Amino acid sequence: MVTKRSVGWAVLVAAALAGGSAAAGDLGTLVSDGKAALDLRYRLEAVDQDGLPEDALANTLRLRLRLETGTVSGWSALVEFDHVEAIGPEDYNSTRNGRVQYPVVADPEGTDLNQAYLKYGGFGGTVLKLGRQRLTLDNQRFIGAVGWRQNEQTYDSFTLANTSLADTTLTYGYLDRVNRVFGPEDGTPPATLDLAGHVAHLKYAGFGFGTVGLYDYYLDFDDAATLSTNTLGARFDGAFPMGDVKATLRAEYARQVDVGDNPLDIDADYWVVEAGVAGKALGAAVGYEVLSGENGPGPNRAFQTPLATLHAFNGWADKFLTTPAGGLEDLYVTLTAEWKGLKGKLTWHDFGAEAGGGSYGTELDASVGYQFAGRYDLLVKYAGYSADGLFTDTRKFWVQFAAGF
Repeated sequence: MVTKRSVGWAVLVAAALAGGSAAAGDLGTLVSDGKAALDLRYRLEAVDQDGLPEDALANTLRLRLRLETGTVSGWSALVEFDHVEAIGPEDYNSTRNGRVQYPVVADPEGTDLNQAYLKYGGFGGTVLKLGRQRLTLDNQRFIGAVGWRQNEQTYDSFTLANTSLADTTLTYGYLDRVNRVFGPEDGTPPATLDLAGHVAHLKYAGFGFGTVGLYDYYLDFDDAATLSTNTLGARFDGAFPMGDVKATLRAEYARQVDVGDNPLDIDADYWVVEAGVAGKALGAAVGYEVLSGENGPGPNRAFQTPLATLHAFNGWADKFLTTPAGGLEDLYVTLTAEWKGLKGKLTWHDFGAEAGGGSYGTELDASVGYQFAGRYDLLVKYAGYSADGLFTDTRKFWVQFAAGF
């Protein structure tokens, strides 16, 4: 959906690009050194969810056109368009088509300006971007692009990334609007969220055995006040060689408090510990992730991550896109395997309440992927959630084919 606010961002980008190009005096280089790319992604998604009268079957195709200019005096620009089309009957609830008798498959139809930004890299070790852009930090647990959905999440923002210090990456972003997966047409849930957001992130990789990250995410939403929070945290990602295999360790802690006009009194914690071993063909990991909650009646003051790539965490059935009021504990075990280009993954989750105890349920996730000919990607994937005190039994199955040109 085009709004005055989004048009304003486009005008800023166009004006800055025009100024930079005029100063450079070489519009021809912007065109001649430019790049164009076309990606397509077809997906079949089937959902059987207890409590709803119909099963969902969604066949969707996403076409993505990306145009990138050459670089003149450090200046360049990128524009990216997405189009999502339903193939055949819409036997699913896209969140926009009104078919509430079906489970949700959040892939509504529409054409969207996915990215449009001006980039400047003329400073030593510093890259500036202004406009609509993809933004991912760490493993996308807090700030991500939700790339699993056909219409991904992007940000109308200004970002700065600096790598001038050895082994160090400093990132800052001012977020003005979040363009969510439910767009481009407005509705419920909203397609966009306006905010005054400041994200600051430091990553240091000079130890040789892993990386350390520090971050502060201040998100003050205009139209979703209960999500307005400041999250301050630290993480460690380590890898330790042990002959033909390596041991891995991931640990992270964050604290979250309310800011702005948030009517809730939020004082919540997040932490995760994961240890594993990885070889050339096989790998295994066990982890325990906790998002704190509140025990008792009242509003939901649990730790929330509204800008995360949530599908990657707490099960592919997407039952925990919002943290329950009682918080969440996720004990999980993952096995991975590679063989002749095939990549397999199997994960088992045991979910429970952080506050007050009690079980939510369990989930088994499995996937097999295959990349071939340098441009094609085939994926088969399954998620099965078994309820035990929260939500209902849900089974999801996907077949996905992607190609890039």
